[in-house]
Amino acid sequence: MDLPQLEPTTEMGRTIGRVASDRVLVAVRVRPYSAKSDGNGAMVVDADSELKLVTADDGKTRKREFPYDYVFSRGQDEVYDCIGKRMLKEAFDGFNVCLFAYGQTGSGKTYTLQGLPGAGFPRDVPHTPEHEGLTPRLCRDLFSIIQLKLDADPALQIRVTLSITEVYNEKVRDLLPATKPPKGQEPPSLDVYETPDKRIEVKGLTKHTVIGYERLLNLIQQGNNNREVAETRMNECSSRSHQILQLHLLQQYDKVDVAQEKRDCEAYITLVDLAGSERQSKTGASGEQFRESTHINQSLLMLGRALSSFSREGKQKERVPLRDSKLTRLLSESFGGNSKTWMLATVSPSEYNWTETLSTLNYASSAKNITNNAKQNRLARAMELHELKEANKALQSALDKEMAKHRAMEARIAELEREKEKLLENQEVRQEVEKLQCQATEMKSARKKKFEESSHMLLPGPTYGLTTPREDMFVGRAKISLKNIIEQTSNYHTLPLSNESKVPNGFNAVLVVNIYPVDHQGSADIEKKVAEKDLLGQRVDFVVHVICAKGIPEEFNKTVYCQYLYKWAEKDKYKTQEVVNDSEPEFDFKKRFAFSKMNQSLVEYFRSDSVIIFEVIGQTGANDDRIHSVSMSSSKLTISGGVSQPRHTPSARRRR
Repeated sequence: MDLPQLEPTTEMGRTIGRVASDRVLVAVRVRPYSAKSDGNGAMVVDADSELKLVTADDGKTRKREFPYDYVFSRGQDEVYDCIGKRMLKEAFDGFNVCLFAYGQTGSGKTYTLQGLPGAGFPRDVPHTPEHEGLTPRLCRDLFSIIQLKLDADPALQIRVTLSITEVYNEKVRDLLPATKPPKGQEPPSLDVYETPDKRIEVKGLTKHTVIGYERLLNLIQQGNNNREVAETRMNECSSRSHQILQLHLLQQYDKVDVAQEKRDCEAYITLVDLAGSERQSKTGASGEQFRESTHINQSLLMLGRALSSFSREGKQKERVPLRDSKLTRLLSESFGGNSKTWMLATVSPSEYNWTETLSTLNYASSAKNITNNAKQNRLARAMELHELKEANKALQSALDKEMAKHRAMEARIAELEREKEKLLENQEVRQEVEKLQCQATEMKSARKKKFEESSHMLLPGPTYGLTTPREDMFVGRAKISLKNIIEQTSNYHTLPLSNESKVPNGFNAVLVVNIYPVDHQGSADIEKKVAEKDLLGQRVDFVVHVICAKGIPEEFNKTVYCQYLYKWAEKDKYKTQEVVNDSEPEFDFKKRFAFSKMNQSLVEYFRSDSVIIFEVIGQTGANDDRIHSVSMSSSKLTISGGVSQPRHTPSARRRR
């Protein structure tokens, strides 16, 4: 939406507002003459707002002229109109913005940003709207625009958080801590670190969510009151630390609409009030104030070196010393990074501060050569909020249904248990059950004996039934049809394995097999497909090739093997070699089968979906079972009329 209240009203603001630039924009403000701060020196600095030019001439050295993007010589309104409004507009568009004020102590940095007291004004000067700084003006318009945007679009949600830090004697402190330190105890020093997305953050820094202008202004005033200040000869309210105020603006829609430019975005608004450079001879600093001055000048020197490194164009850049001080590291994103940055340099007009003024003007000129890489901070969401709500509703409904089924099943199980107890109380029934169990055992033993007699030539020999899962093993099963054998075509299969053991991480396991027809001599080179009717009464040979498994849970890969059950007689099972310590074991196990005479019932059976059942077994430790392996040349199974009959081959006899 259009934001007319953020359109500049001054000619300078309108001109700069039309300039599309990724470089740092630099403004210079020449404060009014102050007898206390200017030592009764002559006026040697002139500011021309229309030409955007600062002229420095002390009558002793050569005259110097410095062009900038903005030159301010009027009131606070001019500064906010040219810089503050544009910063706020860029922030609502999703760009990070930063303004940092630099200059000699007492030159008006804090006054420009915060308002009174500052810039040589005594503490008792009454607060009036014309003295209001850029920060309170920006905060007022921030919440005014938020209210307009929320009224215009009910689907929009906006959140603002505030944090204020200071760098004092190379220590990073929270100016709005959740809990105040005990009286007489120094606030804790916080660590600076880099997040995975390359942002510089302060560990343990308190971030306050604010919902209104008055609350935001009270928090800022509270932070200012906690800041280290002291009176010097040049400034009654001299800042003894660097202050970094940061607002996080988050805009989110219930539903993103790209066509109407409704996108989630965020932006950081950073306002930096640097402590002023000082000369001990002018400020009269001694003791603790002298130590503070040393740290202030040292951190400003490191910042100057960093800006100088960023501003070198067309030259091989040296290492940028961002980590040499806490200040440069905290401001690293504002120079050459993802931010639109403004620098406000404040200077004195007096000859008394000639050296400091020239240094500041040169510092500001150097910053004009720094190019940033600002980008819109759009937030990517995997699912929109309403979609998440719908998905949550559907999942909750499915969960309720499953819980109802579970409760019904538990009730049925309890009922069956009661019936079982009643039946077992009847001695007659118990004896009949025991008799039937004995008969079943005898029948099973007879069947096993008969099968062993008919298949004693097979290596390694069949085993019976499916594996019962235990806690120390993974059991995965898959079944397969042989309809491709009816069509006389080769078919590779990647079979998902059911997680019979219900072990974690066991639902992605698969088994790779190839089942293909061969001729009577064992050759797989079959020239053409055969019609189903042509197979009736003919012999059919095929090979089951177990190739490998994948996705076996790591905790069950100490011993892994595959076995499969041929379901025609529901008793023939064949087992691969065991593979040790491998979640993707290679089995390469082949077995050839032969049907001496195909009939219609066999054809129909081959088309069913569970002719062969595969099992992949993974165990937590090696077992003592015998390792079975059957190669393709070891034996050949001939099946006639549904009965497995081993046929001896020369190679099988030699192995015996």
